[in-house]
Amino acid sequence: MNLRELKIFVTVCETKNMSAAAKKLYISQPAISQTISTLEDKLNLKLFDRLNRRLKLTHPGEILLNYSKRILNLVNETKNAMEDISNLNQGQLRIGSSMTIGTYLLPQIIEEFQQKYKDINLPFIIDNTSVIEQMVLDNKIDLGLVEGPISSDNIVVEKFFTDQLQLVCSTKHEWSHWKNLSPEKINEEDFIMREEGSGTRKVIENILANFNISCQITHVFNNIEAIKKAVAANIGVSILPEISTKEERKKGKITKVNISGIEFKRNFSIIYHKDKYRSEIFNKFIEHL
Repeated sequence: MNLRELKIFVTVCETKNMSAAAKKLYISQPAISQTISTLEDKLNLKLFDRLNRRLKLTHPGEILLNYSKRILNLVNETKNAMEDISNLNQGQLRIGSSMTIGTYLLPQIIEEFQQKYKDINLPFIIDNTSVIEQMVLDNKIDLGLVEGPISSDNIVVEKFFTDQLQLVCSTKHEWSHWKNLSPEKINEEDFIMREEGSGTRKVIENILANFNISCQITHVFNNIEAIKKAVAANIGVSILPEISTKEERKKGKITKVNISGIEFKRNFSIIYHKDKYRSEIFNKFIEHL
């Protein structure tokens, strides 16, 4: 059986007349008759009783009609769904984000995108860069927004934002009164750092290494909010994204410290598998970013 045969069969059932079905479908009456005959041969069943030049469904015919309508309705529903997705009236894009982006940028990005495309579903997960990279490789998400370096050659990396990192300390700390800090002072202080696998930590370590500087990591936390609270309590100092410390600096809980000759900048990137099909939703989201 094929969809053409089922459509002709349903039309014959609705019109109860092969000539009327032929007129409705713009097909010749012999073609209609041949299709019904072929369908009965394939099924080895009689679908119609032909009584007094009128067609009456047999019991197998009634069962086939029920299934045929469901099949054709499902085909139409599928076609409509695909057209909706093509026209961005519905659809889904799975997003993964590293911690900083997911906490301080992604909610606003998603809110603004869904104001344009209200029926697009954007489920997202937040984890560190290495986890998001692996999820892209495993096709568990469609794209990632990350702050750390990417190691796989199978991933496309596109910059979408430049982030500024800053050395921060408590307003109770002696560094809060210094205009500039000598780089060698860094290894004399207790540092609070993100966990291994964090994009922020990797960027900081790479920049410090370029200046032959190391820091003494005494505390490791897996989220920025915990680090900010610890810095405000003068437990240690840290290097954090500027976008994450605005509120605390405004309230006078922490302050930024300039390091002579060193600037901490990094790119936020869109990542996706090089073989990933870029749907219309995918492209629109990247344009939005």
